[in-house]
Amino acid sequence: MKKARFWKMTALLASLMLLAAACGGSSTSGGGGAPSSSLGKGINVGATESNVLGGTKVTQGGTMKWASIGDVDYIDPAAAYTVSYFNTIGHGTVRSLTTYSASTNLQAQNTAVPDLATALGKANADNTQWTYTLKDGVKYGPAVGGKNIPGVTGQPITSGDIKYAIERLFRPSVGAGYPFYFTDIKGATAFEAANKNGGPMKGQISGIETPNDKTVVFNLTKAHGDWDFRMAMPATGPVPQKYAQPLDDQKVSGYQQSPIATGPYYIDKYVPKEEFILKPNPDWSQSTDDQRHQYLDEVDWKEGFNTQVCVQKILSNEYDMGVDCAPTGAQLQKVVQTPDYKSRIFNGPEPCTGSLFMSTKEKPFDNIKVRQAVNDAIDRQNLIKLLGGPLVGDIATSILPPTFNGNGFAGTDYVPFGNTEGTPEVAKAKALMKEAGYADGFHGKLLVVGDSTDPVPAQFESIRQDLKAIGIDNLNIKTLPYPDYYTNFVGIPAKHVALGLTNWCQDFPAPDSFITPLFAGSSILAQGNSNYPLLDDPSVNSAISTAQGATGSEAASDWQTLNKKITELGVYVPYRWYKSRLPVSDRVQNAYYHSYYEQIDWVNAGVGG
Repeated sequence: MKKARFWKMTALLASLMLLAAACGGSSTSGGGGAPSSSLGKGINVGATESNVLGGTKVTQGGTMKWASIGDVDYIDPAAAYTVSYFNTIGHGTVRSLTTYSASTNLQAQNTAVPDLATALGKANADNTQWTYTLKDGVKYGPAVGGKNIPGVTGQPITSGDIKYAIERLFRPSVGAGYPFYFTDIKGATAFEAANKNGGPMKGQISGIETPNDKTVVFNLTKAHGDWDFRMAMPATGPVPQKYAQPLDDQKVSGYQQSPIATGPYYIDKYVPKEEFILKPNPDWSQSTDDQRHQYLDEVDWKEGFNTQVCVQKILSNEYDMGVDCAPTGAQLQKVVQTPDYKSRIFNGPEPCTGSLFMSTKEKPFDNIKVRQAVNDAIDRQNLIKLLGGPLVGDIATSILPPTFNGNGFAGTDYVPFGNTEGTPEVAKAKALMKEAGYADGFHGKLLVVGDSTDPVPAQFESIRQDLKAIGIDNLNIKTLPYPDYYTNFVGIPAKHVALGLTNWCQDFPAPDSFITPLFAGSSILAQGNSNYPLLDDPSVNSAISTAQGATGSEAASDWQTLNKKITELGVYVPYRWYKSRLPVSDRVQNAYYHSYYEQIDWVNAGVGG
């Protein structure tokens, strides 16, 4: 949903990286040249280097304090699929075969580097086979609460553990968020079918070979040049089969309660919607990890603040960073006008799009003319104004953000609905409603779901008025805390959510990480669904498959065409391309914005004072 994110394999991958990183986000204090739209002197949207707050020298020890509005969705890395998890718990407690560079260079941050593996994957000539070798000395740490698991904690991670991590993505008890990224492994769909009814695991994925404890080989049914990206996702981190399989054999996996740490920290305490405490993993070794440090004695994360309180606690130095809160509205204006505050805000483009989705399974949105009418009717400009205006982002005109090679249609180059100002075109929308057979409007009740955090309720009221103007006038608006509206409604097709405000951030720096989870028919899941419009269009599915296997300029053209086609289907009203507004305290040391994580690279930061 998240987020969710080569370098030297193909010309296409290199070009994707350059484009994704160039707009990935920028930094903070020290160093001029910020454009007039910046929040503070260290914020430069066009920068290539992330400035560093608090100096590069880090004091060993201390507690870093985080504040947030909401919680993560899950703590099992296979089930977790929110930005909040990827950028915090996942980044600090889970290692995978590859990860992202801990560089202050914004471009380098979006490149894959080895993590548990000795090197990036070795691909065959047509990118249908990828081989990795595990480092020596990588071990499992404690489970939640610091519990040592006999025969697991302190023991070496093996290739079989990587294989099992992928296999459990296809087990219904786990509720994995993104198995669709791995269905092209040979034997994966057969394994999924064999295990669709739950219970004890049946068989294995034939396309994952483990010739020895150090080597894992992925055999694919089609070419994928981005496999190193996929191997950096938290769900691919090793899971000890002998410990986890009995838990996964249950109706609902018990591994969710007590995942094993492999990163520099483990979860010492977790009270849902209240608190996380992370502590150093004694079984992690700096000698095996080039991308993370273990400077902190503890991370204390408190949840449940409202947005303004969350931000203010960071600005007043009571907390050191915000997980999911950023200044908006009047508070944002105060930040802009206060020198100390604006020098502690990281600001830059994020690879995210904010949108209103329409379910193609709910009337009247099963009709493309109605969906196109809604796209024309929505006042995008007002939705951004309610968030705080241009400082929070630009008006979106297509589903892919400008950070991707697949977006050749941004801004005035491609505006299929409305206009470049983002103001509604009601007459055009009414004409489309009439063409769809709804000249008198649609008056049936429609379930609308989204975040209860301000200003989303106000955005829904803006949407209510926009839709009323074209005759859609019976909205049942339900708002819940994040991530409850995802886990309890939006991600469950059986709930019949007709409309919802959501945002999507890259899982990895390629258009595939937007297009596949949001629009591929194979991404529709009974639980943890990310294809919110429930679009299952054979022509879209086929075009996705073609684009995934293409390289170079051909692939770039394929993704551009898909972006245009999907936008014109009207299943989303894209309204915002994001800019970050990330506050930190003046206690942080070596704090730099990481454009992949869209957060400070906290595992490499410290606290002083």
